[in-house]
Amino acid sequence: MALPELDAPEAFAAPWEAQIFAMVVELHKSGMFEWRDFADRLSRELHAHPDEAYYHCWARAALDLLMEMGLVDEAELLAQSLAVIRYRAQDHHHVARTTPITVVPGQR
Repeated sequence: MALPELDAPEAFAAPWEAQIFAMVVELHKSGMFEWRDFADRLSRELHAHPDEAYYHCWARAALDLLMEMGLVDEAELLAQSLAVIRYRAQDHHHVARTTPITVVPGQR
């Protein structure tokens, strides 16, 4: 898989895409998971959702892998997602303020 040309303005359509890309690359570099494990999940997501935006599939693949590994708690992820949805429903002009999802060091 070729990585995007990061200096190109069209590499990412939104800041969150660059952030999820960087997060996955850094977690891999730190030894949290093998790249092949992520790439297999990403491939499955892309084939299962061919009309979906690439980085939506990327994010789902990453979260699925991190939850399976026990690095992200599914209930905590759901709570954070609901907080963002509620906040956006109230005010579309500000960034939602949530607490970071905890990644437990040393767990794999």
